[in-house]
Amino acid sequence: MEQTRFFWLLCFCVASSSLAIAQDWDDWDDYESAYVPARKGIEFALNFGVYQGHHKAANEFFSGISGEVYELSDPTANLMTIEERLGVNNVNSLVWSQVMNSIGLEAGEFEYIEYPLYSESLRLYGMRYTPGTLMGLQTLFFFNPESAFVLHIDAINGLKSEGAWNMVTNEIVQGAGSENRRTFGIFSEEDRFQLSLGYRTAAYIVDEASWTFELGGNMLATQLKQNYVRIQNQNYQLLAAPMGNGLFSNPTSSLTSTGFGFYGSVGVELFFEEGGNLMLTARVSRDRVVMGSYEDNLFQGALYLTWVIPPQLGDFVRASF
Repeated sequence: MEQTRFFWLLCFCVASSSLAIAQDWDDWDDYESAYVPARKGIEFALNFGVYQGHHKAANEFFSGISGEVYELSDPTANLMTIEERLGVNNVNSLVWSQVMNSIGLEAGEFEYIEYPLYSESLRLYGMRYTPGTLMGLQTLFFFNPESAFVLHIDAINGLKSEGAWNMVTNEIVQGAGSENRRTFGIFSEEDRFQLSLGYRTAAYIVDEASWTFELGGNMLATQLKQNYVRIQNQNYQLLAAPMGNGLFSNPTSSLTSTGFGFYGSVGVELFFEEGGNLMLTARVSRDRVVMGSYEDNLFQGALYLTWVIPPQLGDFVRASF
């Protein structure tokens, strides 16, 4: 609740500040520029970009041991540890028998599992997010060529993380020590959706280009898709619940949670007489990342390439840069 109040308070402060810092553009009516004097009202733009999540969230929630600490928002499913999912401690486990046979282990050769290395103080992340693709729509309401309110609606589909874990055994391997390690992969996938409302100002370099600066509030929704380990080309889903006889059920809800934060960005915009404008923007946000019972305030980064759609359809058809 406090995060929600902070989000709307920040939006109100941003809106109020725009009135104080906007320049007086009334004397620009005779200025010889085809674009600047006319920039008032609503414009639309398409966002394309690359999104980087904070690795801490992946290590805290998707590392394979997190089921000992965190729970899912779906009461019909669990976030399982690797041991629980494979049935390491269950002598009658069909899954563990399958794993043992697939990697050629015999009874008594397995010792324990080593999870992905992780140390927040040392910035050591065994699970790491790979950059995800971002697409969205941007709506800009200009008071004058310098000042505007901005609404972003962005989707980050298929944000993935990956890492490695070891199965430690005492099997006899020529040239090896008393403990041997077999390394396997652990993976996750989630979708994120962010809704941002902010204030934008500009500093014109020349008539055809300007710096842009933006600040506002952000809402981040995270939907869990997958968290699994892979052994010999076989995937074992950790977002599951045991049903007995070696069977597991998948979550029945969307596993979506929402948090609030704020963002800031800086970029450059290039103007064209026909075909709309292009913006290249670097953005940093401080979001409340919520996944099941896990919550943390983390920094995320994104790089946007934005096409501002020409206000007239004819300009859109004759787009030329």
